[in-house]
Formats: sequence, C-alpha cells, structure tokens
Amino acid sequence: MKKKLYITRTIKLIAFALALLSVTYLLQAYVLKRNDNNTLRMDGFYLEDKNSLDVVLIGASDVYAGFASPLAYDKYGFTSYPYATQSAPPNIVLPQIKEVIKYQNPQMIVVEINAFLYKDYELPTDASNRMFVDNIPYDEVKMEYIETNYAPDERIEYYLPLIKYHGSWSDYPWKFKYLITDLRMRKRGYSLFRGYKTVANQFKSPVAPLNGKLADDDSKKPLAVAGQRYLIELLDYLKANDIHNVVFTRFPHIVSQDAYSRFQRCNTAGDIIKSYGYDFINLERYGEQEGFEVDHDYYNWDHLNIYGSEKLTHYFSKLLVNNYGVIGSASKLSEENKAGWQDSVDHYYMIYHYSEAMIKRRLELGKTGNGGTTVSEDEKSIATIEKYKKNHPDKFVND
Repeated sequence: MKKKLYITRTIKLIAFALALLSVTYLLQAYVLKRNDNNTLRMDGFYLEDKNSLDVVLIGASDVYAGFASPLAYDKYGFTSYPYATQSAPPNIVLPQIKEVIKYQNPQMIVVEINAFLYKDYELPTDASNRMFVDNIPYDEVKMEYIETNYAPDERIEYYLPLIKYHGSWSDYPWKFKYLITDLRMRKRGYSLFRGYKTVANQFKSPVAPLNGKLADDDSKKPLAVAGQRYLIELLDYLKANDIHNVVFTRFPHIVSQDAYSRFQRCNTAGDIIKSYGYDFINLERYGEQEGFEVDHDYYNWDHLNIYGSEKLTHYFSKLLVNNYGVIGSASKLSEENKAGWQDSVDHYYMIYHYSEAMIKRRLELGKTGNGGTTVSEDEKSIATIEKYKKNHPDKFVND
C-alpha cells in the first residue's frame, strides 16, 4: 500500500515539475520576454529553411532599413535576410557570423561595419547585447557568448531570460501586437517583411552636410579600443577558418560635422579590412557619386527612407550578382517557399506605396525634420498597408 502511495506521489511530482517547466518555457518563449521588431526579425531568420538563403546581411538598423530583401528577390532572383538588431555592438558581430554559418550556407555574407565605429564611451548598453543573445537558440554560440561576456553571477538571467523579464506583464496590452505577430509568423513559417523596417519620412538636414566633399577625403582617426579589438578578432577568425565569402561595407549616411570623426574612423576600418584581403565598399564616402541624395533619400541622419532603400537594394544587388557571382536560387525553391517569397514581395510594394503616400502628406504639411510613420512587421502596420492596397488598387498595377 505504501509503495503504491509513493509511486502515485512520485508521478504527481513529476507531472507537476513537467507542467511547471512547460509553463515556464511558454512564458519565456512567447510572453515574458523582449517583444519588439528586433525579436520578430531574429525569429524570422530561424524560420527560413536551412541553407535556403543566398545572401545574409549582418549589422544594425542601417541594414534592415537600407536593404529590402523582398525587392532583391523580385528583381534579381536571390534570397536574402538581414540578420541585424538595433544598435548592434561590436562584440556580437563574430557570434552573428557563427550563427549565420551554422544555419545557412550563403553565397555571400555582407557585414555593415557600424558596430566597429563607436567610441569606447559610446558603446551600446547591455540592452543592445540582449537584442541578440535573448533571441538566438540555446546552442554553442549562445553559450560561448554568455561565458565570454558575463561574470558567473550574471549568467543565469541570460540562460533564463524570464528572470530578467518576469515583470514585463506591465507591457501589455500594447505588446500584444508583437506577440500576435510572432505567433502568426511562426504559423505561417516565414517573415512577411523578411526583416525589413522603414519610417515614412523625407529628412532635410538643418545644417549643410559634408557628403559632397567626402569622395576625396582620405583623413583618418584611430578606431576605439573595443572597435579595433573586435574587428581584428573577426578578421583573424575569418582568415583562420578560410571564410572568404564575406564583403564589408558602410551603408550611406548623412555626415554632419558632428559625425565627421566617425567617417574618419570608417576610413581607418576600411584600411584594416583591406589589409586582410577583404573588399570594403564605402557608400558613405561615395554615396553622392552613386546617386544617393541627401535631401531625398533619408528618414533621419543615419537611415535611408523608402526611396534610398530602393536605390541601395538595386545598387548592392547588382554588385552581388555582377561582381561576386551571386546566383539566385529562386528556381530551386519549393513551390511553398516561392509562394512565401511572393507574399513578401507583395507586402514590400504595399510598404513602398503606403510610405510614399505618407511622405507626400508630411511634405504637404511642411514636416521635414525627424519623425514620420514607422512601418515594421507588427499587426498594426500589416493591417494598415493591406488596407491601403485595398483602397488604392491603381497604385499596384505595374508592380
């Protein structure tokens, strides 16, 4: 009798433990966690079929606001994805490379070098690190990153983010737009926007920018200690592991006098990169020559708007195809995967035409400073652009 009672109690304890673990997992995976456009973008990367991406772009907001993967697919036939998070710090770039190579076998990896250009006192906070580490699977890359960057008494909340975010109930109900989007994205099996995000605005610089003078400017300043350390660590890793399908770039920005020293550090970083035998494409320096217009193509100092993004996507896609031999794999995709990419293409043009309309409205109101309507992959934005297409079908005839 006692033996039977012990067995019953043991079964109940095991069942309780399993239920507790299941609830903890569900809360941590979906509810009590960082939920924003960075989370959705990262989740979307891991939903892509293994080895189905021809190109992966690594970086920060410059990348996911600058390069539109659905447009590249529509016009050039290759699949791509921005493996990028907001204000990405320099110490995550190498782990990003390792994660990309683990889950994909891209023909080219594009690294935007913003992370290496911070001064040491400007380095992003831990919140920026968490946008990366909280959103990657529990694999050896994550464990190595945590062990390398955090003291033993700090590591538990990176292995169990629920400890950090247990109080995020207060973020609801506004956070539901991200939770619902995440659940629908997982069910769908792909990101509708393929990581893209924009702000509908046409920024006019209040001071005369330096962009027109940069093409002939070879001036340099040293990288900060952290920036140089992590850049060289990355380059050493690439060389040691015979990883050659990497190109480095600096996407276009409006360069003010205040940002000039960052431009000079960029020149220094370019020299270091080229000394290792890798190409560096500096569109900040030569942006004016390549047709990026300071008063037309940006939504703020550092980010391209829908017009600039269209230009950058065409420019870099042609470069990848013509100079680096990227061959689009669209013909090799399953019919289901092709349909998913076409869905993303359709939504890209919704983003484009809706953003264009919002920009025109702002200009009519005389609004040319910071601001504008954010279009990111959340339920509100998706519903808005789909409604816009429904009400303006004539805008989409030639897409």
